[in-house]
This record gives sequence, C-alpha cells and structure tokens, in this order.
Amino acid sequence: MTLESQNPNNSIAQSKGADAYRDPSWWYDIRGFFILMGTYQVMIWTHLAFFAKNLGNKHLEAAIGSGTFLALTLLTKKILGGKLPEEIIGIDYAERMLQGAQILFKSNKSVKLVQADLGNINYPDAYFDSVNIAHSFHAFPDPDKVLKELNRVMKPKAHLYADVLLAPRGGCLRRAIATRVNRFCFKKGILARTCDPETTKAQFESNHFNVINSYIKGNTYHIIAEKD
Repeated sequence: MTLESQNPNNSIAQSKGADAYRDPSWWYDIRGFFILMGTYQVMIWTHLAFFAKNLGNKHLEAAIGSGTFLALTLLTKKILGGKLPEEIIGIDYAERMLQGAQILFKSNKSVKLVQADLGNINYPDAYFDSVNIAHSFHAFPDPDKVLKELNRVMKPKAHLYADVLLAPRGGCLRRAIATRVNRFCFKKGILARTCDPETTKAQFESNHFNVINSYIKGNTYHIIAEKD
C-alpha cells in the first residue's frame, strides 16, 4: 500500500467539506453504519454484493473514505469466488479518512491511496476498468465535475456502479427516521444533498454515461452505468 498526495488543499472538495471529516476514522465507521441503515435503508450485505460485482483489473474507489467498506467489498468478492483487482486506487480528500485506510491496507501491495479531489484526478485518459461510488455521491460539491472526470479516466465500455441517496420515502416511520438522520448529516457537513432518480439518471447521461440498469431499494437509487 502506498499513499500519494496530489495537494487537495485548494480543491473545491477541500474548501467545502474537509471539516466534516476531522473525526477519527474508527468513529466515522461506527457512525457511518447507523447512517447507512437510517438514511439509505438498505442492509449492508446488499450494498456489498452490489459493489463486489464491479471490481475490474484496474479499479478506482471514489471516494474510499476509511477503507472499511472497500475491504469488506473485496472480502465479499473473494467469498463469492471472483478475481480481485491487480491495482486499486482509492481517492479521498480527507486526511483522517486516509489515515484509517493506511492502517487497513498497510500490507496490501495492490492498493494505492491518493489524497486528491475527484474533480481533478491525476491519471491518464482511459486508465480504469471499473469505478465504484459507494455512498459518497451525496457529498460531492460538484457532481457534474466529478462525473466528467471519472468518465475521462475510464476505459471505453468500463462500468461505474453508484448508490445514490434519495429524499426520504416509504412509510411514515421510515421517512421520519431518514429525515432525522439526514438533518444530522446536513448539520455535520457530510451530506450536501439528497437526490431524485430522474434528475440523477439525466445527470449521468449528460456526462456521457449510458445507464444500463437502475433501480430503487429503500432510500437508495442504484445505478449501473457504462462509459459511452
């Protein structure tokens, strides 16, 4: 495992959200589990099975956070009998998150951590075979800029998997729980927006992705997109 900094200090992401991720990574993991259950309202193994399907030979995790979810995704892939990537790039702008990922992947030579803004990725065109956006789309200050940049570094016909947080839906209790958790996340600065399926799909398509499958489960819009 290696760590590279691409000087995110002047990035859009750094200027708008870094303060939200100053907690220790272990606390973020604990808090994040309950946020996932309360807002996305999808069981953790459903998320893992979804993202484990999209691990190409050169894989980009955008954003990697503390690395815990990626580690569990790789474990899920291994249990299911699939081939693991030879190269994994995990990008995040939050130093505290990457500190946790460093510890987690210190003996994994296939993982490289990069502190950078996803709107400015220092990799060549058509480099990655797969990209996963695991519960981070809601925190992007400029989703269009990120999608455009991800499209650039993906190989033709490469797949991008994303789970997108929707506005609270379902029964009264489910909506009440999601609304309360979302309010906390907005206050902490770890939630920039909730989304709606139609607008999000159009957003991907306007950035040269072909949405080959999408569906809603809980408060989550799952997207499988292919680079045009």
